[in-house]
Amino acid sequence: MQTSSDIRWSDGRTEPDILSERREGDVVELELVARADLFQFQGHFPGEPVLPGVVQVDWAARLARRYLGIEGAFEKMGQIKFAKLILPERALRLRLEWQCEKGRVSFLFSDNGELCSSGYFVLADR
Repeated sequence: MQTSSDIRWSDGRTEPDILSERREGDVVELELVARADLFQFQGHFPGEPVLPGVVQVDWAARLARRYLGIEGAFEKMGQIKFAKLILPERALRLRLEWQCEKGRVSFLFSDNGELCSSGYFVLADR
């Protein structure tokens, strides 16, 4: 059985592979894969890896900054929901939408059309 002391704390791969990108106005849709060798799968859970929810939220925030050009700190999150486990090697779709009038970014991860997780981030200093 793997213990926390067995987990390699290093600079291993931490981000998904981006397969495609489609952008229309303030919306970007990314097709991505969470490869089995990602650091975040180590120890979560041994023998049955699942992408942690906190990683999904982190990826949404990072990718929103990268693909939507969002700058500044996120002040709070809302309506965070986790509906389906994300397993290694699954083709996922991430939809990010900049809602300027609300000063927030909404995100939605799906797997073959099924909701995995969703929510939004509100920017500080709006």
